[in-house]
Amino acid sequence: MATISVFPSPTGTPIASAVAQAAAGDVVLVHDGTYPEPAVTISISNVKVIAINEGKAVREGFNGVANAFIVTAATGAEINGFVIQNYTADGIEVTIGSNHRIIGNTINNTLGIGINLNIGTGHVVWRNNVQNIGGFAGIYVGSASSWIAQNVAYNNTGPGILLNGANNAAVGNVASENDSYGILSSAVNSFIYGNKIMLNTTSGVVAATSNVLLRNLVEKNTGNGISITDANGFLGGNDADENTQTGISVTSNFNSLEFNEMEFNQNYGLSISGNENTAFGNRFTGNQPTQISITGLDNNLF
Repeated sequence: MATISVFPSPTGTPIASAVAQAAAGDVVLVHDGTYPEPAVTISISNVKVIAINEGKAVREGFNGVANAFIVTAATGAEINGFVIQNYTADGIEVTIGSNHRIIGNTINNTLGIGINLNIGTGHVVWRNNVQNIGGFAGIYVGSASSWIAQNVAYNNTGPGILLNGANNAAVGNVASENDSYGILSSAVNSFIYGNKIMLNTTSGVVAATSNVLLRNLVEKNTGNGISITDANGFLGGNDADENTQTGISVTSNFNSLEFNEMEFNQNYGLSISGNENTAFGNRFTGNQPTQISITGLDNNLF
């Protein structure tokens, strides 16, 4: 194992050159400064590229370079602590592999996706700030069994976080003021816990088959706070407040809603048009025109 130190250069490709020299287990330690070089591709497993001071090493695309980082390694790559801005495609793109780590980066003003987990399994995306992204998601998760934790997704054109692979978890994130959904899950078995989802323009959260949503704060979104569109979901302890449509909307079957709170939503606190759902222990305050609308069949409320 070795540490390879990198410093800014007015010419050349200091980060890419260091990464090309690195072997498995090495750390490329990037010092403060601006690095306008082309895309850095990490192709060797277990190589870490780390800014020595978080937020002080800047990958600058000048709106003329496609990507800041591309991960093609089989496993264990890490990108940590960078400011990444002004790219014409994705800020960070993971194209293959497992157990890659994207940590503590600020990604701003890319025309593609901020963080793109295109494929793979077991990735960790933690403590990133992704904003002003022009592509179809701030953070896109096509991989499976990955952890998306404590990120901020703000003012992006697409959903703040898009879960498109199976068995992923979104935990403790803030998704706000996106020009779409806060969190959109189109895959099975997503775990969505402890997120703050506010002021998004299409809806707060949309969840698919067998999704579990626990203790999320979903408020002041245009549209529904939470929409359950497929069967066998579980919602517990969520707060859905002050949304312009329904606090929690259930259009599918066999879901369970327990101990959620819906306040001051403009088109019912709870709406169930699906069948054979169960809801109990939920609380309602000040929703219009009434607290609950039930049009589906054989639903159990108590």
